[in-house]
Amino acid sequence: MTAAERVYRVALRAYPPEYRRERGAEILTTLDEMGGGSSRPSVRQVMALATSGVRERGVRTTGATRAGIWAEGCRLAALVLLLLAAAASVYGLALNTWYSRLRIVWPGAEHITRAPALGGAALARSIIAVLIPVVGAWALCRGRSALPMACSILAAGLFLSGQVGSGLVAGQSWQVGQEWLANAYKLGDALVLAAPAALLCVGIRGGRREAARRSLLWLAAPFVLGVLSISFYTSSITFWPLGVLVIAWFLAARSSPHLAVAAFAVLAATLAYVVPTAIGAAMAYEYAIAVATGAAVLAIASLAAALAGESDAELDRPVV
Repeated sequence: MTAAERVYRVALRAYPPEYRRERGAEILTTLDEMGGGSSRPSVRQVMALATSGVRERGVRTTGATRAGIWAEGCRLAALVLLLLAAAASVYGLALNTWYSRLRIVWPGAEHITRAPALGGAALARSIIAVLIPVVGAWALCRGRSALPMACSILAAGLFLSGQVGSGLVAGQSWQVGQEWLANAYKLGDALVLAAPAALLCVGIRGGRREAARRSLLWLAAPFVLGVLSISFYTSSITFWPLGVLVIAWFLAARSSPHLAVAAFAVLAATLAYVVPTAIGAAMAYEYAIAVATGAAVLAIASLAAALAGESDAELDRPVV
């Protein structure tokens, strides 16, 4: 196997598995003939493969209809928000285990005040805060809607009632010293937790076809991100891969508009959490203004991309 074929095989991963089984060998043979047996891959061909693969996945996921685009975009956004909520709660548990129970402190971070380890009741509430969104995300990956909606509403309700905390704003509100800002954080946290239910309601009303199923590997994201973020050093390492994923998401949105719909929905929900930080804690966190502004710009750009991509959707196009 030449280097070109190895690269092309990786690019072919953008296509759905069934498409690769049906036409993968044919595509590779054609590319080899076009390249004259060269061992060097063509950048243009690699980009074309990736773009076409994303477009094909979008067609199969949404049915290439406007209703399907908005329905699946909302469902994907709901999945991402549930995973973010779970990741934030996993981070709280990981931090408590690392610093408070194991008493491990990274070199140079000895100044960090070690909070007391969570008691039994608090630990149980923290675990519940992880499990509720994870269960909702699992059900979404299986193509269900009712259970994820219930998990979203339950998580928001328990958070507002004070029965279950959330890692989204844990560790910020206590050091703010401004009651209105602490309340804004709490409201933003509740909105992020409740947003999946609203998005799934839109998805159910807009989609007339069976919901797409997604890989259960999505469920690993909260635990990987939560554990990697327990240290400043490791969290800085995760910044660049996450940045690349965000950029790739927006590039792919042009070929599959439902990704742009999902990006808009995720950013619109998280702005409820980012904006209070930019307004009330700008002196302590100067980067918060840049983050809030960037998120707002990306949200508007995502909505514009989704609306522009609608014109590419061919209604009643048969799925190939």
